[in-house]
Amino acid sequence: MLKEELDKSVSVYSPPLYQEMMFFGWVKAPPCHNAKSTVACIAWHCTTLADNRAAFVNCAAGCGLMSKSQGCISCLAFSGLNEIFRCFDYTKREAINAPGIVLLSKKKVKSVKTVFFEPDVKQILIRAYIEAEIEDVGTVFCSHLTSNDNADYYEPNLKDKYASSKDQNLADSRKLTEAARLKNKPLIVGDLNTSPEVTAFNVTADFVGSYNHFLSEGFSSPYVTMVGKCTFCVPNPLVKGWMYNNILDHVMIRNHTVLSAKRIYDQNIPYKDYPMSDHYGVEVEIAN
Repeated sequence: MLKEELDKSVSVYSPPLYQEMMFFGWVKAPPCHNAKSTVACIAWHCTTLADNRAAFVNCAAGCGLMSKSQGCISCLAFSGLNEIFRCFDYTKREAINAPGIVLLSKKKVKSVKTVFFEPDVKQILIRAYIEAEIEDVGTVFCSHLTSNDNADYYEPNLKDKYASSKDQNLADSRKLTEAARLKNKPLIVGDLNTSPEVTAFNVTADFVGSYNHFLSEGFSSPYVTMVGKCTFCVPNPLVKGWMYNNILDHVMIRNHTVLSAKRIYDQNIPYKDYPMSDHYGVEVEIAN
């Protein structure tokens, strides 16, 4: 849809899509084509645990969720019980972008690839980054890192590796900076789910060890230093069940000249009482 709606001068990149197939691989299928009994088990046994994410995931895993395809697992995780029908929609039979990341560029993209932080490991919320060499910009790493959802750590296949979501976020932050270490002009962009404290604007620190790690590797977040207002904000009507203002969205730079920084998409959609997203956008203008 992005490719159809945007001007042809804009390149659109996403990770490889997960597409289920049926009829011996001849026909596309919806993400959870082969998961009806598992979903029925989850609906019957696990719905009463919906308010406790760790307990719910543990119950769903007991119903065989982690034996299904990553596309199905991700579809169910993104959709929730209220939108679950989309995972079985035989009229659309859609593929799914499991890590939920997309990179758009008006500049020429010389090379691009997707790297999964935990390759070949099925996850409830699988994480990855897009690495692209972009003309006149540098090397861009676009990602969405593990979030703080105030739940006990619940990734069934990573519990032996990480004790918490904070540990996983820091590990992924380190992998990003390791990949960027040999690049001359790297940018790490996206919802990094790490926030510094900015007392002037009532911004609370969250997973701050990861933010400090980026700083220790020579990166800076111009939006934080030049603007400092929250991007994930309690007053936003789309933010539910969260009590703190955070700056979770960043354009992290190294070896770039910064011209400006600002918060965008922080106004309500025309004729609506809510903005485009529960996260406001960040725009940073740079010069090489």
